[in-house]
Amino acid sequence: MKKLFAMAAIAVMCLTGCTGNKVAEDLDFEKATPEAVVSALAEKLQSGDATVITNALETVKAQLSKLVDAGNVEKVSEYAAKIKAFVEENAEALKGFNIDVTPLTSVIDQVAALPGASVDAAQDAAADAVEGAQDAVEGAVNDAVDAAQGAVDDAVEAGKAVVEGAKAQANQAVEDAKAQANKAVEDAKAQTNQAIQDAADKIKL
Repeated sequence: MKKLFAMAAIAVMCLTGCTGNKVAEDLDFEKATPEAVVSALAEKLQSGDATVITNALETVKAQLSKLVDAGNVEKVSEYAAKIKAFVEENAEALKGFNIDVTPLTSVIDQVAALPGASVDAAQDAAADAVEGAQDAVEGAVNDAVDAAQGAVDDAVEAGKAVVEGAKAQANQAVEDAKAQANKAVEDAKAQTNQAIQDAADKIKL
């Protein structure tokens, strides 16, 4: 009986220990990208549970430390950069939960001290600068295209206005000519009728 209880206790301890060491998939650096890890941290933060948030931060800290110890500069730099940005952006919220992020930020600072980390950082900065320049150029080109298109549209509208104005003037000239012709005809009729009337009056005399 004692042996049975002892075996059961060992099994429980083993199960508990294994479960405690298991890393959630959404925070596992072996399964989740840096972006996915940060997204998971954001979800933990939105839960409003200080214990959940603290455990999540401890989990990523432990994995960062493991990568630092292994000297895996490239991978740890990717995760550290994203996690650092998350911590900085949510500093006030984390402070509101009385969560001390100093242990985590200390590990992140260790990443910068790794051989090659400064080179990676410089490369990332250069890449960001190039991307920013490309965006600026594209923006300027798009603005120029929009301005040119706007000028063309304005010219087209101005041309339409001139054409419509010319049409209106031509129509008015036609109407005026018709009116004058009609008046001339009426005047001629009136004169003819008057001449006939005068001739008739003379015959009567």
